[in-house]
Amino acid sequence: MGTMMAFQESGSSDSPSITENLVLDQFTIPIGDWGEQMVRWIDTQMADKLGFNLLGAIEWPFKILFRTFVKSGEYHPWWEITDMPWWGMCLIFFFVGSAFRNVKIGLFSAGALALCGMLAIEIWEDVALTLGMVIVAVFLCAIIGIPAGVLCGRIDGVWSAIRPVLDAMQVVHSFVYMLPFVFFFGIGFEAATMVTMVFAIPPLIRLTNLGIRQVPEDVVEASRAYGAPEWRVLVDVQLPLARPAIMTGLNQTLLLSISMLGIAAIMGAGGLGLLIFRAVQNLDVALGVTGGLALFIVAVVLDRISQTQDTDGMNLFARIGRAWAARTKPETLIPNEEAASLEGVDSTGTLAALTQRERLGAVVAAVGAVLSVVSLSLVWGSNAGAISSWSRRLDESLGGRTFNGLAAEGGSWYGLLLLGFAFTILLSVVVSLTRPGRAGRWLGPDGSTFFAISTLVLPIGFLVLNRPAAATDFSLGIGPLVALVGGVVATAGALIWLFDAQYTARTPLPNKINTARIVLAAGCVLWTIFAGLSAWSFDQRQDRVVTPEIQAQLDDVRARSASGELPQAEAGAEISRIYATAQKDRVVHDGFRADGPGLAPVGVAIAVLGLLTSISASGLLGLDELRRWRWSVITAGVGIGMMSYSGAWVISLVRATDPNFVSGAGTFLYFTAGFILMMTSRPVLSVFGRSRIFDADSASVETVEVASVADEAPVTV
Repeated sequence: MGTMMAFQESGSSDSPSITENLVLDQFTIPIGDWGEQMVRWIDTQMADKLGFNLLGAIEWPFKILFRTFVKSGEYHPWWEITDMPWWGMCLIFFFVGSAFRNVKIGLFSAGALALCGMLAIEIWEDVALTLGMVIVAVFLCAIIGIPAGVLCGRIDGVWSAIRPVLDAMQVVHSFVYMLPFVFFFGIGFEAATMVTMVFAIPPLIRLTNLGIRQVPEDVVEASRAYGAPEWRVLVDVQLPLARPAIMTGLNQTLLLSISMLGIAAIMGAGGLGLLIFRAVQNLDVALGVTGGLALFIVAVVLDRISQTQDTDGMNLFARIGRAWAARTKPETLIPNEEAASLEGVDSTGTLAALTQRERLGAVVAAVGAVLSVVSLSLVWGSNAGAISSWSRRLDESLGGRTFNGLAAEGGSWYGLLLLGFAFTILLSVVVSLTRPGRAGRWLGPDGSTFFAISTLVLPIGFLVLNRPAAATDFSLGIGPLVALVGGVVATAGALIWLFDAQYTARTPLPNKINTARIVLAAGCVLWTIFAGLSAWSFDQRQDRVVTPEIQAQLDDVRARSASGELPQAEAGAEISRIYATAQKDRVVHDGFRADGPGLAPVGVAIAVLGLLTSISASGLLGLDELRRWRWSVITAGVGIGMMSYSGAWVISLVRATDPNFVSGAGTFLYFTAGFILMMTSRPVLSVFGRSRIFDADSASVETVEVASVADEAPVTV
């Protein structure tokens, strides 16, 4: 008894009480040790037990695809994505976008990728690597996911077994199952792609299964009754009818793969994800903004190529959010059959032909476009660079030389954009006169109005642009004046065409004033004022930064170092300090300064014009649908004109510039204001299309005419 008491006393003194947290340490389950033992056994002994390297077999398809088509690391064949010339990549995506969607998507994809290349050559390499990673991941997801989904759709037992696995793959955080892949396969592209697959493949399997199961049973039974074997039932009946669901699954897999690029960067994969990860670690704002923009462009390109028709009007962020919200219930993404059937109600009938007034407006717009094209062959400036004199010292005095609207020293991108807009107007006129309403919004009266307004805004921007004080010999040519006349004529013709266009709304507009549009347009005006107060150019060229006073300080330090008065190391540090101090005094011009570009005052006036057109487009001056549509078109045209107004200045400086001279953030802010103004019109523009003439309408008109004649005829008794 005494011994037991002693044991209890010693236990109470050496061991924690059952009510204390430390008592749990006596019941620790070695889960971590078990996991380590299993990992080490699989890694070291599994190949010996099975007679072949299972992990190597799993890794083989990922490695062979990367080393063959993305980045070999040894030799550089022309078909590797990372070694392909930029124009080849753009051409491939043009053909892919045109084949899978339409020519407009193909042109957009090629242009967007070319824009990525303009950001920096290092950015282009990461863009190519990111495209390769995503394409490989989605390709392998399709190879595995579609057959697995077909099996699930045709065999209930397979679906019952796979469904819990899919639930676990979507519920467990990616950081959890990232660890085993790192343990087994290390870090790099292969392991990152495997983790991406685990995260992105479930929606494809689920939607393929759902698409197979939603095929009407009577159709399947009819094919079997006619003697079709099971493989023909699958290939000729079930897969074609399940195609919308399968394509939706592929699109969701693509979006989820893009969202995993950050995880891939953590796992040692390269690409834009690593670029952004490095920017966050180093607090490099410039690298983060550039890499983030490139990643956004890549995501938009891949999304536009793969998206389904029913979500064409949805932006990328909304679609990624939709994919994330539906990751556990992807069946909600399948388009509603009733809505799809109602969508095509107005697809019958004949598109209305152009009226005489529409033809007149189209011809006048074409004449204005031709004048704009002709103006580009005329003189836009002489003796100095019209725009390049701001950014390139050599162009401040060019000794009597003359330059047309396409030369870097002449109209530069003001002329190049003008040429593109003018040709688009001409194409719109030709298409509308031959096949009215069949080429979409961009090649009709609304698209012609967009670009006609831009052909008017561009020469205005060129004419109001101040020249630098050093370009004293610059003289303006007749070219921009002719371009201004062409813009006025094109805009007048487009407006005549627009205000007589035979368009109708596919769905009724809300019968109320859209005050949000007015508020947004007013906000855009305030935003353009703020943009004008911001920098439109940064001049850090050495001859501007190193003033005579700074140069005297530098000469003094060098003289003291040469005489031995100042040690060489201290002299170098002092010179670096003087240069760093001088950099803070860089020459910055905002949009309103008289010694700067001076584009902001007219830019604000254009934004005010956008506010005035938005007031009418919002329904404040009348709720007539056609009236609101026409003014929405004009508002969108003003927004595109604002984007061209600042965009031409930015890319003209990029085309011809000395190092350390860049455009300022104010140009980007002004560009975003134009983009927002344009997007406020999109909900209205998207529901309008060319009017259709139906046979039933013609019959009813004839009936009314016969009835009216009968009423007017005398009756005799």
